[in-house]
Amino acid sequence: MTAAGLPLAEFQEWMQAVIVHPGGVDAGLRSRAARRRLPPSRLGAVVRAYGALCPVERLGIYASMYPLRTVEALRSDYPALATLLGERRFGALVREYVAAHPSTSFTLARLGDRLPSFAATWGPERGRGLRADVARLERAAAAVFDAADVALLDAPALAAALASEGESLRLVTAPAFAILAVRPGAVAVLDAVLEDASAPTSAERGLVHVALYRRDFTVLRRTLDPVPGRLLAALVSGLPLAEALSRAARRRPGARIVSGWLAEWSALGAFARAGVAPDPSAAR
Repeated sequence: MTAAGLPLAEFQEWMQAVIVHPGGVDAGLRSRAARRRLPPSRLGAVVRAYGALCPVERLGIYASMYPLRTVEALRSDYPALATLLGERRFGALVREYVAAHPSTSFTLARLGDRLPSFAATWGPERGRGLRADVARLERAAAAVFDAADVALLDAPALAAALASEGESLRLVTAPAFAILAVRPGAVAVLDAVLEDASAPTSAERGLVHVALYRRDFTVLRRTLDPVPGRLLAALVSGLPLAEALSRAARRRPGARIVSGWLAEWSALGAFARAGVAPDPSAAR
């Protein structure tokens, strides 16, 4: 309990509302979120003057460091995007993003969750797609890294399910796996950052499917050819094998090729379990 009678959790929420407010400390003190916990007139009860600094000035020190901390935090989450944009433009992106989506958590770990969608509309129209795809890949990699461990569907169990259920097979994606359709240039940007090379600025035409999966404490990625990429994306979306095959290609690959792809993806940890697609007539 603080001197003002605030429980510690409420004091922390009050301080966050004050120091992260985009209008500064004075506006933060007057904000509804802050006033709900402590009226501005009682500021001196929780933050005292120190030397030549008044309570507002002391809070201002924390508030002035917050923008720098958000840039550092988001740079660590989106290093390839930061490299693509450069220091000045990335800083501008972060400032505008945080103003639109201020932190609402005690941790900055979730601050960048909406950055990919924000990057898709931010800045000059030219290059937006590339920026957004780079951010999407980095956000997906972070999600795969943080995902829970679950029992995975191994190759023998998958083969047995495929043999018994055929094209009614429906697969459930493992938490630590993702597949995205992105511009080839986005993959090139990530490769350049890993190799400490200059990041390309061209998005290139078309889309490629990129699978992200985890091995121990490392997130790996693999770029897939068009047909298997579309098939895996359709399966991950929840479609049964028959419909996924129809969407992936005009001419169906042979059963042996498909089973080989499924076994390969199973080895990457793509699937948690298998089932049968529900019968639409059963609901009638």
